[in-house]
Amino acid sequence: MDIRVKEEYVRQALKLHQESPVVDAHLDLAGEVLLRNLAGEHDVVKNHYLAHFRTAGINLVLSSIYVENGSLDRAWDNALDQIKALKEDVAGMKEVLLIQSKADLEKALEENKIGIMIYMEGLDCIGEDIDRLDILYEMGVRGAALTWSRANALATGCCKASEHRQIFGALTEAGIRAVKKMEELSMFLDVSHLNDEGFEQLCRIAEKSFIATHSGSRRIYDNYRNLTDEQMNALAAQGGIMGMNGCVYIAGSFEGNHLEMLCRHIEYEVEKIGAKHVGYGFDLCDSYDFAKAALSGKRPEKRYDCLLNHGQIPLLSAALLQRGMGLEDVRCLIGENFINFFKKSL
Repeated sequence: MDIRVKEEYVRQALKLHQESPVVDAHLDLAGEVLLRNLAGEHDVVKNHYLAHFRTAGINLVLSSIYVENGSLDRAWDNALDQIKALKEDVAGMKEVLLIQSKADLEKALEENKIGIMIYMEGLDCIGEDIDRLDILYEMGVRGAALTWSRANALATGCCKASEHRQIFGALTEAGIRAVKKMEELSMFLDVSHLNDEGFEQLCRIAEKSFIATHSGSRRIYDNYRNLTDEQMNALAAQGGIMGMNGCVYIAGSFEGNHLEMLCRHIEYEVEKIGAKHVGYGFDLCDSYDFAKAALSGKRPEKRYDCLLNHGQIPLLSAALLQRGMGLEDVRCLIGENFINFFKKSL
């Protein structure tokens, strides 16, 4: 049985979410917009996300550009199509602001807008052409993971969330150049899908802070998509933040105890590396999967998200408060930490 959250804590959390910055550090939004566009649907953010974003008080969402395995033969074009689709979808929305600078972020906070920042969930689309990072930057991309859970010309990813096997492979020479180029451009680096060997190497060569946008604790649930205690400590030591993933496979909530497992991950992370280095990065994929299934005429087999939608995020915050986490610590992890990071990195 999952946590039953008392109404007094729900009210407290909702108030906190409206008064403080809230960030979701990972959402496959651009890809979903493109999928729904291809199926003839428009106004995707308005119709599928806006109300839930408002309920959660969200001020910043990191929209990944994720290229499916089946699109790798045209990865560059697919990535550009996703960026274009997302920009066009939100172009007429007064509630939304694309974030490309510190000034944009501050404006979103001051005017209570929903900021959307674009980043790459894997750089398969550039191959070894590091100069393409300049093009992506000019298009508004402000961060990247070197790879998703697969190998490419830059690095080797860990196994998929549904698997459990160690995958070896270091950063390539092109991957090392990509890290240096990203740091020159002030593009943030995401390590969530990087394998253990690549993570260790990155710690040695990175000169700026990096983050794990959507990973949990491997001690709480043994999954290679989660970070070990040593990796968590290394991330925190260089000023990074880890966003808690809301996928059942990564949280380990196979018995329906979603809130309990999310809380256990976050509480352990706060205990080990401090509340200043923990955040939310839910990777809610069910809506994306439904869009993909609708385009192919199939039904998704099951749901994988621990939360039904973004409107339920305050319920997790309420559960943390009910379990004894301090108000200021919860304020930090719902968004303040990531906001402070991006104010420095942008």
